[in-house]
Amino acid sequence: MIKRVNKIEKFGVFKDYKRTGNIEDFKKLNIIYGWNYSGKTTLSRIIGCFNENQISTDYNQANFEILDNNSKSFNKDNLADYTNPVRVFNSDFLKNNLKWDGETFNPVLLLGEESIEKEKEIEELSKKVDRLISINGKLKNISSSLKSSIENGLTTKASFITAKLGIVESFTKVQLRPIFNQIKDSYATYKLSSSQIAEYIISAKMSESDKKNDIQLVNVNLNFSDIYSKTTKLLSETPAFSKTIDFLLENPNISEWVEKGVDLHSEKQNCLYCHNEISETRKNDLLAHFSEDLKKHKGDLNKLLEILEESKISIKKLDSRDFYSSLNIEPKSINLQITEKVNNYNNQIELLKDKVNSKLTNTFTPIIDFSEITNLSDSISTLVIEINEKYNLNNQYTLEFNKKKSDALKKLKQHYASELIKSLNLKYKESKITTYNNRFSSFELKINEFNTNIKLIEAEISNAQKGREKINEFIHSFLGREEINIEVINENGNEFFTLKRNDDIAKNLSEGEKTAIAFSFFLTKLLEVPNFETSIIYIDDPISSLDSNHIFQVNALIKDFFFKDEENGPNSLKCLQLFLSTHNFEFFNLLRELPLGKRDTEYYFVRRIAESESGLYRLPKAIRDYKSEYHYLFNELYKFHNSANKEDYEALMNIPNSMRRFVELYSYSKIPGNYNSKVDERTDKIFGIEKSKRIMKVLHYFSHSNSINRMMVNSDLLCDIEFAVSDLITELEKDTLHYEELCKSIE
Repeated sequence: MIKRVNKIEKFGVFKDYKRTGNIEDFKKLNIIYGWNYSGKTTLSRIIGCFNENQISTDYNQANFEILDNNSKSFNKDNLADYTNPVRVFNSDFLKNNLKWDGETFNPVLLLGEESIEKEKEIEELSKKVDRLISINGKLKNISSSLKSSIENGLTTKASFITAKLGIVESFTKVQLRPIFNQIKDSYATYKLSSSQIAEYIISAKMSESDKKNDIQLVNVNLNFSDIYSKTTKLLSETPAFSKTIDFLLENPNISEWVEKGVDLHSEKQNCLYCHNEISETRKNDLLAHFSEDLKKHKGDLNKLLEILEESKISIKKLDSRDFYSSLNIEPKSINLQITEKVNNYNNQIELLKDKVNSKLTNTFTPIIDFSEITNLSDSISTLVIEINEKYNLNNQYTLEFNKKKSDALKKLKQHYASELIKSLNLKYKESKITTYNNRFSSFELKINEFNTNIKLIEAEISNAQKGREKINEFIHSFLGREEINIEVINENGNEFFTLKRNDDIAKNLSEGEKTAIAFSFFLTKLLEVPNFETSIIYIDDPISSLDSNHIFQVNALIKDFFFKDEENGPNSLKCLQLFLSTHNFEFFNLLRELPLGKRDTEYYFVRRIAESESGLYRLPKAIRDYKSEYHYLFNELYKFHNSANKEDYEALMNIPNSMRRFVELYSYSKIPGNYNSKVDERTDKIFGIEKSKRIMKVLHYFSHSNSINRMMVNSDLLCDIEFAVSDLITELEKDTLHYEELCKSIE
């Protein structure tokens, strides 16, 4: 087994890595977690050097030192001395072993034997398939000819109907076909006589200019009873006052004049009319007479006048041009009633207005006599009913106008369709088509049966076929469907794999489909490895572009492929040593549940600390103790916030990305929103716009793939990272319960 990596020099992001004493040695199962671009794939390439017995030319200057369990040291110069089989799944494996969009790639070779008798059986079955394909071709041609004659008939007849009936809208065989299919079993009953055809053609060709528009029904708001009640009540009331002046009560015209003058003289010492001095006693007497209740009472009377005016009604007179002449509707008599009854109704409202105006003049005199007022609402309602009856009669005629035209068109289309059915001898042709199609389907089933048997026999004699079956088994398990398949083709006597989607060359594969195919190919190739129990396997992120459901499937497949249940004792690995690395925290948590004892399992963390500096470390406590990336991110920010040396480049390197990810998770937990919600929008609501901008500005600038270069050339902005973290911690402290629990989680 590989025991440890002592050092890595100039190998990708591992510029000058040296193992520290606080990291555990590798065990049977090693689970490695790290963010994208942290160095996981580079680590897999280093282990992969033992498979190729050399370092890639991309890393000519690189070197490393790895110890095995016998404390033997290995570097680039003695790779061939390592005898255990080593296999690595990573992006290099995809590039070197697989081609997409239908291109072929080398098959997996599982041991098997060819059979001469089976080859002969395949030959006989192939001949039968060829004969059936030839027969089916002829059947297809005859059936197609019969179908074409029907289709051509539909096209010709649809054109005839369009011209004959002057149809403006689109009417092709597409519109004729439903009519054709509907009547074909009893088409003779839809045939019309010559006189019926002539009659229906007249109706069908009726012009839209002959059609009247619908007339809107009359709707009048009759609220006479309500306003009559309000008027009688208000006019019977008198305003309260604290002191009266008899002269003003007896002379209402003068009272109205004086009331207006009270406001004009509120701050005057002399009368504007006679210039004599006005005593305070006189002012107080006038104010007492014209009380607030009087003002309110007059205000209510003026509002009532507005309501009465708005309650007047109007009804549009009838116009003979709106009606069909055949209805014999004479608007003159109705219009006379409208004029008379509407005027009478509105006159009663005017009488009420007169009463109100009278009350305004003699405010303190109640009015209780309304004997001359009459409620004419019933008369108006009766008139409206009569008008609307005539409108409804006219509108119904318009509705029947359209229906009559529509019915005529329908009967004529059915008649001409029945003519077509008879001329085509349709029943005979459809019977023939059905017979040929049944034979065709029967022969197709037989062809598929023969081809299936051929493939089964070929699978028995073909090493590549056996590999194909196993790969397809894995692919179908990954994707949960069977449309993607590996097929075997023969090119110049050599067998190759090619990708198929159903029966076609598989192109435009999704990234998830590519991942499923690639990992399936890798697992199948592991079955070729001799003495698999002595092999070392490194698998780097086998869940790229897969959704959560498929991540569970990958985990289950790894568990089934690499682990075995022991009757007595804990589970064991089928291989000697297994390395699993991922950037996906959900997948990382699933890997932690793999069935191997803690004594044989260890966890590691790959971390980028500078532009060309990554390292392999023990898994942080915040990740080891909690199944949450969220706790780890808070731990990083908390340690940085409380650190004495915030300019330490190693610590500073990861803070923007850690902070951005933490803010995304925190803000989303506070304001879930939907998948379109933006982190800036959420932080504006949580922290306030000003504080949010101070925090997010730094994150947007430094938390990207080119953040290293930005840090190198923008040292003047580095201090803003410290302030942004400080602002964030301050805001979190306000969320007391949440903050306290986070702090407890990292203690």
